[in-house]
Amino acid sequence: MSAAPFPVATFAAISEDPVTDELAAKFQVALDDLVGSDGFGEEGGMTATVMTAEGTWSGTVGEADGVRDLQVDDQFAIASITKSVIAAQVMSMVEAGELGLDDLVADHLPRDLQFDTNGATIRHLLSHRSGIPDNYEVLSVALQRDLLRAWKPAEALELVPTGRVVAGRSFEYAENNYLLLGLVIEQVRGRPLAEVLREGVLAIDGVERLVYQPDERPSEPMAMPRGQSTAVLELGGGYLPSLAAVTAFTASGAFASDSPSLARWWRAFCAGEIVSQATLTEMSDFDPDVSSFDGGYGLGLFNPAYGYARAVGHQGELFGYMSWAACLPEDGAVIVVLSNRVVHELSVELFFRPIRPFVDVLRSG
Repeated sequence: MSAAPFPVATFAAISEDPVTDELAAKFQVALDDLVGSDGFGEEGGMTATVMTAEGTWSGTVGEADGVRDLQVDDQFAIASITKSVIAAQVMSMVEAGELGLDDLVADHLPRDLQFDTNGATIRHLLSHRSGIPDNYEVLSVALQRDLLRAWKPAEALELVPTGRVVAGRSFEYAENNYLLLGLVIEQVRGRPLAEVLREGVLAIDGVERLVYQPDERPSEPMAMPRGQSTAVLELGGGYLPSLAAVTAFTASGAFASDSPSLARWWRAFCAGEIVSQATLTEMSDFDPDVSSFDGGYGLGLFNPAYGYARAVGHQGELFGYMSWAACLPEDGAVIVVLSNRVVHELSVELFFRPIRPFVDVLRSG
């Protein structure tokens, strides 16, 4: 049985007019309570945006840098939510006939790149079923040695373990999959990824502060990782969280954004304004055989509200930042939560918690 068409009309009906004062107050209480709940540390804060047909709200709680309170337009590193933007760009190129989901990745990479792609296809990379192991842990350690190092893709790929499993057989979340997709996009278009994105899936109004680093720089105001002093920004070369991180993770985690810009992007995406309804339906057809993402994983998407709401979106975590973004068809809402608070241990419960307080407000009337 084919999946039901993605409900684009639900998100096309969303309004950017302000919500009522009463609803705004309820959302702010939900954000305050979320920051004060178990699991999050005491340094930094959070910002959130909720978009519905009744209107849009954005709010903040906590500090940006140990001195200044967070503002709605503070930029945060959004880490792996980057993957959804990259997946949308790939799928728009599939729609245009520039790529095929079942094309071999090796056929669309630079010829001088010496890397075993394991016979994986574009679809395998999008769905984390390439059979190529992850290098996140070893790469993360290497990045901390020199925050100002500008990594090249080939250097990051050198840290990928040599073992492989059969492509398509099983799910393994791996940063390398999206690093490779970034290279594919550049190879096919013959242009830097940042330019392709800005003229492609970022060519919508109101997302100027959704920036692809390092080609596009974040700008004030900015939330510092873990709520640290602004001195940490210079240590990282002026990037969130650092030049080393954004050049090593590139298409798997280099974006920074404020919450309103990110929410606008997700509204447009889920309204079918970036890729077609048919493509959205395919991307959000989650594979249930994915134990580490309890609701399944699709093509650059999963459900970050698993267990209490039907949603499509993504979550991110990187060196002092955490982020959540979700489109909720049954609730008619887009919800984005960005954090620069320390999380000592990311449990499954905490992983899926931050969207819930806002869903509860919407459902309470």
